[in-house]
Amino acid sequence: MKTNRGLSRNEFLSKFGTNEQCINFLIEQKWGNGFVCRKCKHTEYRSGRTSKNKRCKSCGYEESPTSHTLFHKLKFDISKAFGMIYDLTICKKGSSSMSLADQYEVSQNTAWLFRMKVRSYMKSSKNNPLTGTIHVDEFEVGGPQEKQQGRSKSDEKTRFTIALEVLDNGSSGRMYVQQIEDFSAEELGKIFEEHIDQNANIITDKWTGYIPLIDKFPNLVQKKSDRGRNFPEIHIQIRNIKTWMRGIHSWCSKQHIQSYMDENSYRFNRRNHRITIAQLFLNRAIGQKTLSMNELVNFAN
Repeated sequence: MKTNRGLSRNEFLSKFGTNEQCINFLIEQKWGNGFVCRKCKHTEYRSGRTSKNKRCKSCGYEESPTSHTLFHKLKFDISKAFGMIYDLTICKKGSSSMSLADQYEVSQNTAWLFRMKVRSYMKSSKNNPLTGTIHVDEFEVGGPQEKQQGRSKSDEKTRFTIALEVLDNGSSGRMYVQQIEDFSAEELGKIFEEHIDQNANIITDKWTGYIPLIDKFPNLVQKKSDRGRNFPEIHIQIRNIKTWMRGIHSWCSKQHIQSYMDENSYRFNRRNHRITIAQLFLNRAIGQKTLSMNELVNFAN
């Protein structure tokens, strides 16, 4: 299948390289099919405090192009924000807050907060569960602990379950990763409930924590792992995730690590149909509630 990689960086800069281009894009996406007041649904307007704003002729409610978008109350140039989103969505491995800060000449704290905003739109809607053949496994992120092997209980490690579609030709389909507290059936079941269709053909290793899940997922079968040799596709993805975390981000807190996994899954699940920056904005970044700073810090919890 040919991969649609969306806009190249030069194409992106030609369309969204200036603040004016970015604002005009938002105007087209929000009001290209006509203005409708959010307060009273009236369709006639006049210019507001700026020529770009629209003020309802009926109730006087005024809206700017950035209101109800990812860019509401932005503290730096919107063209820089568009550029950051390009790096976080189109580039294969994303970008760390430090590299974004250096490239776009903002503080690392500013880059971190905006990246968290972008990630808040990358969370799965949970409306499209995995189907077909699904491999499920667990893994840990964190340094090895002395005298602790396998599914250890160390507080220094963060635990995850991963569910991966394996296609008929042996290639990987979609993937989701779920942070868990331990390897109990209750915790392992979270990714099943949120991301896997009940009729899917699910294959796990022999860990006993999966046994209680068979009642609700009758097509679940268990197979000996043989140190991962019987699940090569999912172990490739686990290795890639760990390499990405070490190479791009070095370290992240347990509080926010789920958002890192959501970001990685978001890009992975669109790798063969790489969306353009315009489609990202149209589908997810316009018309939704903008998160406050406190919500951004805590949204992954």
